[in-house]
Amino acid sequence: MTYLHLDLDSGGQYTEPAVGWGGPLQALSTLHQALAGPVDPADPRLPVALVTSTVAGLGAVGTARVAAVGVSPLSGTVAETRAEGPYAAGMRAAGVTGIGLTGVADQPSYVVVESGRATVLPAGELWGMETGPATEALLARHGRDAAVAVIGPAGEAGARYANVVTCGAFPLPRLGFGAVLGARRIKAVVCVPSGAAPWPHDVLAAQALFTAYRREMPDHPLAGWQLAAPGFGAWPGTSTEPGAAAVRNFADTATAPASWPDLHPDRYAGFLSWSGGCPGCPNDCVKGYAGAGLHQEAVAMLGPNLGIGDLGAILAANARCQQLGLDPVSLGGTLACVFEAAERGVLPPWPAAELPSGAGFGAAAVLVELVERAARPGHPLGEGAARLAARIGAPELAMTSRDVELPPFDPRVQPGLGLMYAAAPFGPRYDAVEHDLDFDPVHGLPHCYDEAERIGLSVPAPASTLDVARTLRLADLWSGLDALLICPFAGTPTRPLTLDRVCELVRATSGRPIAPEQVFALGRDRLRAQQEINDRLGVPAGTLPARFFDEPVTTGVFRGAALDRAEFTTAVDALRDHWRAAA
Repeated sequence: MTYLHLDLDSGGQYTEPAVGWGGPLQALSTLHQALAGPVDPADPRLPVALVTSTVAGLGAVGTARVAAVGVSPLSGTVAETRAEGPYAAGMRAAGVTGIGLTGVADQPSYVVVESGRATVLPAGELWGMETGPATEALLARHGRDAAVAVIGPAGEAGARYANVVTCGAFPLPRLGFGAVLGARRIKAVVCVPSGAAPWPHDVLAAQALFTAYRREMPDHPLAGWQLAAPGFGAWPGTSTEPGAAAVRNFADTATAPASWPDLHPDRYAGFLSWSGGCPGCPNDCVKGYAGAGLHQEAVAMLGPNLGIGDLGAILAANARCQQLGLDPVSLGGTLACVFEAAERGVLPPWPAAELPSGAGFGAAAVLVELVERAARPGHPLGEGAARLAARIGAPELAMTSRDVELPPFDPRVQPGLGLMYAAAPFGPRYDAVEHDLDFDPVHGLPHCYDEAERIGLSVPAPASTLDVARTLRLADLWSGLDALLICPFAGTPTRPLTLDRVCELVRATSGRPIAPEQVFALGRDRLRAQQEINDRLGVPAGTLPARFFDEPVTTGVFRGAALDRAEFTTAVDALRDHWRAAA
């Protein structure tokens, strides 16, 4: 397996072996080498990469993962994001574990990878297409078994949180990789299989892990919930405690997401489009609704976060985000910021004029129209919450860290998760660590406590306590899974792939043994590499909006929850120092 480097300016390309485990660590190393000093994050000489690992994409449980690595146009920091689905298998079948792009194509183009080599082809007739039609056109041209990663009109327009959509339904979310490819004039990266697809090193061992997982899954408290319809994207309809998740831009902590009856999980059945999208994994977390893949954050951010409880409108908006190549989480955060500004009477006439009539909290009827507008060239909604809030003179209304919109899980209630929102080099992610509430003595998941203790955690423990040591341990663990591109939605400590099984999975797929502590070490290596890149880019320490320190949760079991500013700042510095010392 090889890692392919392609220069779009000259058309030159070269390959190198997959180093170590391949994947994000190899892409981060290449990016680090390109940073001789402070540079413009938009400099096309900086590589942007699509990668999988030597473990992933071989049809084993929990390994259907691809990552994008580069510098984010939204945050200006190191960027890494992941997608589930078939694209990783497509990369392996095309003979690569990664492709890094530098430079700018001289015309709208797309890249075809086959037999470990790349070809750049004109994409004039594809430019302007939405992601679905563009994917179908490329499959018709290159075969139904090709794997397509494509941008939509939002990426072409330079929306800072534009996504890349893989295999028609699995976005690479959050950090603007669609805008990065759009600026390089690249519409798509298509992987065409070259002969027989590669197999795991030890097929019988990989099959045994699959069989054990599938056997345990239906009765497993978390994996069984992910498997069953409607899947894990429907959780807001069961979130009954005020303050646990975003409602009206995190300003309303007296209303629970489940207060809207139309969000109950039994309302999803009529919208189901497909399920079972990850090759070799029985977990079936990401199901399709209203024609689009539904991950964990979209309903929360386009629903209760905007004061909207109309499930049909929310799912339609998510589907339009996917077709246009927009991130629904950042869009939801941006809209909530604008809606709160309007509600407070501080929204100037110029952005108000860019919104449809009736836009505001609860305005389900115009939600799809707002998606359409955000994808237009130069529209202020495409700038993201932080830039827009600064322009209107109300930066305190942007619920962001490092200019990236926060996930819907409230950090006042889960301070360890909030710590990672602020400290993680790549910005706020809801799946950078296992959530604090999972280890809480009242709200936690007792089935995982034995595994949590085996990996070095003290459990159960109140979610309200900012446990820096636990957060570091969990961050290193899930960063290790990210380095290997093993899915945390199948893995330790709360799902059936225990750490011991993760190690067996790595051996079965790659043929290389790995010890449990080596997984943590890989995670530290990845976070160290990301922190070094941010240091070279001159990125300061992150924090969270004042709301989470100054406005406690007002009611319910989490009443009074708020972050302590001094304690939190000290903890952010401790994590950054830990990763800098990891070398």
